Amino acid sequence: MEISYKLEEINKACDFILNNSLYKLILFEGDLGLGKTTLIKNLCQFLGSSDNISSPTFPILNIYQGKKDEEIFHADLYRVDNLSDLNELGFIEILENDSWIFVEWPNKFKNIFKKNYTLLQLKEISNNERKIKIINHEF
Repeated sequence: MEISYKLEEINKACDFILNNSLYKLILFEGDLGLGKTTLIKNLCQFLGSSDNISSPTFPILNIYQGKKDEEIFHADLYRVDNLSDLNELGFIEILENDSWIFVEWPNKFKNIFKKNYTLLQLKEISNNERKIKIINHEF
């Protein structure tokens, strides 16, 4: 399943993601600057968060409040060098809960995702247009 969208149509992309993702664990793959964090920011708003959504590149993990105080986790694994760094954050335990979990740069640690997840592959079509391919993975 895939969709193309212009950057000003990001709500269309978020609607597509939430309607076609079978799982709350969503992994985002794509080159730098393709808008992974921007998509996640809008997804969090769709899920009822009014928090200030920002890239967790340096803290690695941000936690936001969605509707009904549901937690939304947002991880950026770009700067993570080893599994022990993730263990210190309790990230592996977070993967076990039933909250929304958005992960940027998951391919660095692909083997830690041992439950059903949705993979989003982002590609640039033009300076103002992106394509998202959704792949739902079952274990």
